[in-house]
Amino acid sequence: MGTRTVIGLMIAGLCLALAGLWYWQTSREHTLLVAAGQRSGQAFSTIEAFREVVARHYPEIEIEVFETRGSLHNAKLLDDGAVQLATVQADQATGRGTRMVAALYPDTFQIVVRSDSGIDTVSDLIGKRIALPPEQSGEYEAFWFLANYYALTNESLKVFTGTERTTNWLLLNGDVDALFRVRAPGDMSILRLIKQIDGKILPIPQAAALRLRHPALETGSIPQGSYNGRPAVPSSDVETISVEKLLLARESVPADVVAKLTSVLFEHRRELMEIVPIAGLITAPDPSGQTLVPVHAGVRAFWDRDKPSFLQQNAEPIALMVSIAVIAMSGYLQLVNRRRKKVMDGFNRELIDLAHDARGAANFAELDEYNNKLAAFVARVVHATERGRINATEFTLFNFTYDAVEDAIKDRQIQLERAERRHPGDTPAPAEGSPPAVTA
Repeated sequence: MGTRTVIGLMIAGLCLALAGLWYWQTSREHTLLVAAGQRSGQAFSTIEAFREVVARHYPEIEIEVFETRGSLHNAKLLDDGAVQLATVQADQATGRGTRMVAALYPDTFQIVVRSDSGIDTVSDLIGKRIALPPEQSGEYEAFWFLANYYALTNESLKVFTGTERTTNWLLLNGDVDALFRVRAPGDMSILRLIKQIDGKILPIPQAAALRLRHPALETGSIPQGSYNGRPAVPSSDVETISVEKLLLARESVPADVVAKLTSVLFEHRRELMEIVPIAGLITAPDPSGQTLVPVHAGVRAFWDRDKPSFLQQNAEPIALMVSIAVIAMSGYLQLVNRRRKKVMDGFNRELIDLAHDARGAANFAELDEYNNKLAAFVARVVHATERGRINATEFTLFNFTYDAVEDAIKDRQIQLERAERRHPGDTPAPAEGSPPAVTA
């Protein structure tokens, strides 16, 4: 096999290996479990829309959406590795293995009260009945963080906790005076409550001061007319506290998978908005990395998709290294071929000498000795082939020389047999060109 053929096969094998690796990476299927909060929440509907659009563009990625108690529960599931992605409020603590994918939308602290309840400020809640989300939920903790700032205690309030359906029923039935939720402005569940009880949203001022206690909180507002246009509800912008609803992923989720998910969020946003309009508020993490949760490597891969790849950036030095490697490999193969040729030439010279001596054999005893030498010589050649000193092609060529030597020995044997029949006891003359037989 020629040097060029060997090098070509090596390069082809490398290309096939790289192509196989790329195909395996891009075509293998992934199943991702996502914790998305309560089914009636905006986070759940957003992730459901996300699942549908991902299936359209990346069928190899299967997303399963799970209903949970809320952000606090989601964060725990993510930290424990029970799910691969989760929607979590930015004020919830997460583990070291958690990474940020996107900010879905801003959630706001909303306290819904009856218009005739006499409650106009947060301080007016003292002595009133209020419905809160389930204990050990992110919303429950958010309320008590707020209450602590305004010096509201469990003793100064009459607190009822329960699911969204239960707390809604308490407010509609008049069993509580107020209800606390963390929802995006315009949330449909709050809209229905306001319409049914002729309700309003309490302002929550001093958000900037609250941020000093928790950097994840921001100053937010519920825009005029978020829940009704005529008459406008609220009648003017309502100051409140805002906290981002984040889409988080475990660090172990492959970067190429997260890059595909990120492309759906930002390159196919219109499709998401057709299913759930709030998807228009999805924003990317800060590219500088100034985020409370580290950015996932897959998001950075999506950002860098238009940048030159490592191979493109280093094309010239890589080409030089490949050229040097090819030249070095070519030189090595040539050296190996020279060594094999030298070995083969030595074997051929021995065969020629053996054939020359066999033609001058004076009797059958000498001829048998040459036959034995030939057999031992063949054993040496086979051993050299097994050790790689002779390749298959060279061994095939050796067979031709071997056949010629074997024919020479057979010819001399025939000559000796004929001479024996004609002149029994006489020694036949050596073949022409052969050395004279040595006699005692």
